[in-house]
This record gives sequence, C-alpha cells and structure tokens, in this order.
Amino acid sequence: MSPKRSLPPAHGDGQPRQSGASLIEFSAVALPILLLGLGSVDIAAWLFARQAASLALLEAGRAGIVGHAHPDVMIQAFEQALLPMFPGPSRQASRQKLQNALHRRTALTGRAPWQIEVLSPTPEAFRDFADATASAPGKGAVAAINNDYQHEQDQKRREQGWAGGLGPASGASIFLANTLVLRLSYLHEPVLPGIKRLIRLLGQENGSYLQHALAHGYLPLVREMALGMQSHPVEWPLPAGGKIVRGPSTAPGPSSAWPGCIGSQCGVPESPASHADSSPPNPAPAPPDPSGTAQAGDPTPWPAATDPPPGSEHLAVSPDDPACGVVLCCAPA
Repeated sequence: MSPKRSLPPAHGDGQPRQSGASLIEFSAVALPILLLGLGSVDIAAWLFARQAASLALLEAGRAGIVGHAHPDVMIQAFEQALLPMFPGPSRQASRQKLQNALHRRTALTGRAPWQIEVLSPTPEAFRDFADATASAPGKGAVAAINNDYQHEQDQKRREQGWAGGLGPASGASIFLANTLVLRLSYLHEPVLPGIKRLIRLLGQENGSYLQHALAHGYLPLVREMALGMQSHPVEWPLPAGGKIVRGPSTAPGPSSAWPGCIGSQCGVPESPASHADSSPPNPAPAPPDPSGTAQAGDPTPWPAATDPPPGSEHLAVSPDDPACGVVLCCAPA
C-alpha cells in the first residue's frame, strides 16, 4: 500500500486555507498605484496654482501700471484674479472661500498669505528721478517719477553729465525707473500630508518669508513680471500686513539690470552687459571744444545728442524715431 499523504486544512467549504496571500498581493500592488495617483493629483494642483498665480500677478501689474503703482490697487486686482482657484455657487461664496483660505494661512504662518516685492522702481530711483510736476490723485508730498517724454528726459540727463543717463544713486535709467517689476511669492499647500512633512524639513522658522513658509509646510511659488508704466509711478507708503513690500535696495547697475525687452515703452534697454562688445556702427564725433584746449585722448565732455541709450542697439525702432511711444518699439530686430 502507498503511504497516505496529508492534505492542507480546509474550510467548511472544502477549500484550502490561503493565509491572507491575496490580501498581501493586493497591498503590494495597490499601495504604489495609490501613491502614484495621489502624486499626480498633487502635481496637477501645483501646476494649476502656478498658472493661476502667474495670471493673478499679471492682473496686479496691469492695475499697477495704470494706477500709479498704488499698493492697494495691486492687492485688490491680485486677490480678485485668485477667485477661479476657489470656485463656489456664487461670486460672493467664492470670495468668502478665498478670504477663509487666506486667513487660515495667515493664522498658521503668522505672516502674509502671499507677498509681492516691488523690484522697480526702487527707492533710489525715486531719489534720482523725482519730479514735482508729476501728479497723481491723493499723492500728497510723496515722490513721483514723470512718465511723460522719457526719451527727452534721458537726453537732458545725459547733457547734464549723467553717464549713459543712469541715476547716480539707483544706477537705473529713466526707462527702467518707469518700469514696474514685481516678484510674487505665493504659498501653495500640497495635497499629500507626507509632502508637507518633507517641506518642513527644508524651512527655517526665523528665516526669510520663503524659508518661513517652508517651515510651515507651504511650497512658495515664485513668479516675476515686468511692464512699462502707463502712469506716473508714485512712492506710496506700504500698507500694513506685508502683502506688498519693497525689494532689496540695491542699484541695478550694468550687470544686474533686468534682461530683455520689457514692457511697451520704447527704449527700455536690455542688460548692457550683454552688449559690452557692441557699439554704434557710426559713432558721432565729439562736440567742438570752445576753448580750443582739448587734447587728443581727452574724454568727451558730454555724449552726442544722436547717441542711442546703452543697450538700445537691439531695438527694431530707434528711441529717437517719431513712432516711439506710439507703437511697440521694443521688438528685437
């Protein structure tokens, strides 16, 4: 007789016991898929917040360039443009959801729920180009920069001895002083709790605005924009709360000017550093010396009136062209 083989224990229905093998297999496959799905949702939310914040910053800039760069005008336009991120059954409900979210972020971080730095015009630019004839509603005694006849202003300062028309304190031209440059730091809250814990490890409680936001689990979205002013920029007092602040008070200078063609104002120069080796093909001769004592090699007492502003060689239309200010003159040639 053959030996009798033992069979595995069976349930009441006669099936062998699986000891949870199916559950283990399901967990091993489902958990990575679940994390991947949640990560995709988090990435989609981040991309949507990034795009919405960029559009809201653009709306704040548009309101600023026609509203004398008033902080309250930019705050209202920015938060109004954030409403699509907080949909509701009515506009009032959407606005209430937005305010609740902003108040929650302020309560958790102890700082502003978002922040816009005004990088230009700088306080030094207001010192260099302040014009008492530039008026704005409610301006009072604060400084303002004249937005009119910028090319003529640039030529006048060149004739006064300002090298390249650049202000001695700001290192900026009248064109850059009339350009609104904003940098936004918008706080995005990740969907996955684990991501928030990882972000907290990267932050610093007593650090800058961005480091402080990281320390509380928020991912700052940093966006920048630049638009030419369409009204006289005014050095308004900054409102309390920290939503609008001034950027670092450093002169832009030749090596740190904002690159590229910015805004619709003619003659907004590109970074002079990118044109260090370029020069006008036919430089104008130096003006005659009335005293007759000028020696060979002496520097020109003042720039010729026909010299273009530094960095404007790339413009499709010259800044002294009659069309300047009427059409968009800053398209690359």
